[in-house]
Amino acid sequence: MSSGERAVREMNRDQRKNVRDFMGWRCGSCNQLITRVDNGWVEWLASEDDRGESSLGGLRLVHRGAPFANGLEGSCQYDARKEFRNKRTIVEGLSLERLVGPDGLMVLLSLLAEGDLPKAQIIELTKRLHVPGYELSRNLSGATAQIALTAYLGEGLYLQSELEELIARAIEQYAEPSSNFRSL
Repeated sequence: MSSGERAVREMNRDQRKNVRDFMGWRCGSCNQLITRVDNGWVEWLASEDDRGESSLGGLRLVHRGAPFANGLEGSCQYDARKEFRNKRTIVEGLSLERLVGPDGLMVLLSLLAEGDLPKAQIIELTKRLHVPGYELSRNLSGATAQIALTAYLGEGLYLQSELEELIARAIEQYAEPSSNFRSL
């Protein structure tokens, strides 16, 4: 059982309902939650620099091929025509399904080993997809901005016990009757 699941299990019913509003992956475009693996898409931009060298960046997790989740017109994915027209950039990507589980972890590690995409972006995506409780703590971070927790291994590199503590603190802070947890 993951730290996020353990923390959610220990909450009362109202608290669980509120925390479930934070479970899923945060879309890099519309900022809404992606709650199913088959609704996710990971994309990046490919272009050439002034020397003709390949340049990759803009790695992000978004809703897959659907209109904006928040009801606005358009799509969460990069607009391939617009990117090419404005920046001579090609949009590349993979379904989220290809990046979860053991094989997905190996795909992410291969992208890291290849070195074409920015290392920090791949590491962050890997933590989001493969570290239990990490994405929940990120989703709660807006609600828990006042909660200070120093990661033992360094900024953004949380141990499971630290993620459990962060989630538990958020639950405690926003479980109080005077809290605004429900309105987040």
